[in-house]
This record gives sequence, C-alpha cells and structure tokens, in this order.
Amino acid sequence: MSDDDRPDDDARDRVDLYAVLGLRKDDAPSADDVKRAYRKMALKLHPDKNVGDASAADKFQNLQKVYGILSDPEKRAAYDKTGSVEDAELASEEFRTLYEYYRSLYKEVTKEDVEAFEKEYRGSEEERRDVLECYAKYEGDMAKVFAWVMCSEESEDSHRFADLVDAAIETEEVKSTSVYQKWAKDIRKRKAPKDPLGARREKKGGKSKKGEDAADLFALIQRKNAMRADQADAMFADLEAKYAKPKKAKR
Repeated sequence: MSDDDRPDDDARDRVDLYAVLGLRKDDAPSADDVKRAYRKMALKLHPDKNVGDASAADKFQNLQKVYGILSDPEKRAAYDKTGSVEDAELASEEFRTLYEYYRSLYKEVTKEDVEAFEKEYRGSEEERRDVLECYAKYEGDMAKVFAWVMCSEESEDSHRFADLVDAAIETEEVKSTSVYQKWAKDIRKRKAPKDPLGARREKKGGKSKKGEDAADLFALIQRKNAMRADQADAMFADLEAKYAKPKKAKR
C-alpha cells in the first residue's frame, strides 16, 4: 500500500461510537438511552456467555471504553465536537471487529417480529412475573402496572391480570391492597373479552411502517430494561470488575 492509499491519523481516529451501541448521534440520545443501549450489548458480549470466543474479553473491554466515553459528559462533548477518540485501541481493527459484531446481532425488525414477540410473551410465566413485580412495586396501582408491563392493554388484559393477581393473593405471593380491590371490583362488572390472548394486529387493522415496527419492539424492550434497571446495576458492576483491564500504575 502506498503512502497515498493509507488513511491519515485523523481519519483513522474518527469512529462512530454511537453506532456500536445501536444509537444515532443525530437523535441526541440521553444518558439513560446510552446506559440502556450499553447494557443490551453487554449482555450479548460478556465473556461468560461467549465461552468459545477467544476475543470475547477484548470485545467486552472495548465496549466498556465506548461506554466510558459516551457516559462521561466531558468526554462525550469532546467526542461530539471532534468526532475522534484518543484511545488507540478504539481506532484500531479491534474496534471495527466489535462494530461488525454489533451489526450481525441486530437484523431489521419487521411486523412479524413484533407479533411473534407479543405471542410468546403474553400469557407466559415471564409476563406473570412482570405483572406481580409491578403490582408489588406500585402497591396494587394497576394503571401503573399496565404502563410498565410489556404488550399489555387494559381493554384486553384487565380480566387476565385480575385473575393472575387474585391467585397470587390467595397463595400469599403478594398482598392485597385497597387500591387493587377497588380496581378489581370495577373490572368484574365488565364483560371479559372472549379471546384476550388472540392476535391483535388483525383487529387493529392497517399496515405499519418498518420503522414503527422497530419502534414498537424497542419500546417494549425499553420498558422491561427500565423496570429492572436497579437490579441490573450490581450485575454489570460485577462483570466490569471481572473483565476490565487493570489500570496501569502511574510512574
């Protein structure tokens, strides 16, 4: 390769850190957006889940470096202004391998993906756990439960959730509250839907755009991540402590 063909140092240093996390700089993602995107990637990249990948630890460490820049207001501001990073490793082939790995993880989200996600989740044990977790957290305020539980709609799921919570109260898995009892009494006066777990898209009608499908699924995932953010903090701290490279001692 001739000298003319080689990229200059400035071009080599210009890397899209936002893209590694599945974000766009133009969207001005918040600190919470960056944190959620980092966690999503970290769950897929951490070495404990990729035992056969010899480069797993390096990928995870580089991901930490990306997050270290975008989560620090001063470093992020400097990066946003210059578009470059000083860390040689993030401007290297290792970073580009990490970016390509990210690209391979996330395919285009379609209407069918969203429908499949809803079908698997609704009525599952995972949904049950989420409902009861939210019920306990919000002390029986079902309006907040519906605001946080993925794929839920009051018009279709109120009777299902009431049955679920009543059963959990009966077995003392959760405690009854006056707020819940008032809500449940009102719900029991209404006619229950014939097929609450049936497909929704046909009833809603119309075709959604690909971007809307992706936004729907991402919104569902965001709800779940936000709901469990507190529990996740300790787990990621442990992972980072385990796989982060030790800092070099100052001379």
